[in-house]
Amino acid sequence: MRICKKVTTVFLTLVMSSSLFASEKSDKSFVNVQKKGEIRVCSQAGFIPFEMKDQKGNWKGFDVDIMQKFAELHSLKLKMIDTSLDGLIPALMTKKCDLIASGLTITEKRSKAVLFSNPVFTVKIAAAFLDTKENRSKFKKFSDIDHEGVKIASHTGSAATLYLRRTLKNANHLQFDSESAEVDALIQKRSNTFVDDNVFIDQASKEMNMKFYTLESTEEGKLAMAARMSDIALIEAFNNFLEVIDKNGQYEKIKKVYFN
Repeated sequence: MRICKKVTTVFLTLVMSSSLFASEKSDKSFVNVQKKGEIRVCSQAGFIPFEMKDQKGNWKGFDVDIMQKFAELHSLKLKMIDTSLDGLIPALMTKKCDLIASGLTITEKRSKAVLFSNPVFTVKIAAAFLDTKENRSKFKKFSDIDHEGVKIASHTGSAATLYLRRTLKNANHLQFDSESAEVDALIQKRSNTFVDDNVFIDQASKEMNMKFYTLESTEEGKLAMAARMSDIALIEAFNNFLEVIDKNGQYEKIKKVYFN
């Protein structure tokens, strides 16, 4: 996948024309970051393979590598701040960080609160089951999960959960505080399935050395970094950086490390 060249939604245009901001020239967001010599990034560790920590507590992952390259390009120190998923936007709003880099899916609701960068990755919402004959017989398409008596696990605040809230009418929706908890619910047979993006499901399968039976929905998610609505210059600097690494091949090199 190559990075989308189009501006991520019309919201950027609306913000730039808003009377809330006198002019683009008055925006010192990126200049201020450069003056500090550090860019602070809020992220939830544990969203494999986008952001995670090793046994020594060092950050790694697809988003982390991209942010590290951005920091290096502008001679900045990268500071990752571990933040819960539902706390990411509040932390950004209270200026605990300059950007969010946490596999955050662009949604209409979130776009009213934050300014998204161009997409860095695209995922699909999917349902994962224990690979049994019974499940393969009972669930043949994604919509088959929405039946009375079916228990569906998902991560609170995730794009999958938001999608399920919009579309589920009959199934029993169980929400958990982490991706690992939703997987445990399936393994322990407290749910019939867990719903997440296809990349996480694939990574969980590899980590657990366990094959899941999966069904993809038609719902795609564009993942992006996010800044405060007023920080147009910072997002523009990041978008320019994305174009650079897309053209020079660094994006593909980072992608191959985590998505073979």
